[in-house]
Amino acid sequence: MYDPRQWSFVTDMNHSGSVTISDVWLWFKWLYFYPGDSLVYFLVNKVPTIGQFFEVSYASYGGALSGVASFIIWIIAIGILGAIMDE
Repeated sequence: MYDPRQWSFVTDMNHSGSVTISDVWLWFKWLYFYPGDSLVYFLVNKVPTIGQFFEVSYASYGGALSGVASFIIWIIAIGILGAIMDE
């Protein structure tokens, strides 16, 4: 099955042939959604019965589930980093 998510970082995210300001926004979007998209990938490929029950598919990349999961994971990661820095 074809996975449409671009997992490796490339500077020309929109494939226009050159790096522009539009790519900068796509870099942030790519990084922000990475944890949530990883969860979507896990649900679709590793536990497909759960993914099907929650109607998760490759179309869920960058969607609400991915966004909420990414937000929670980033908050936890920033909290851990802050706790480490306070030591």
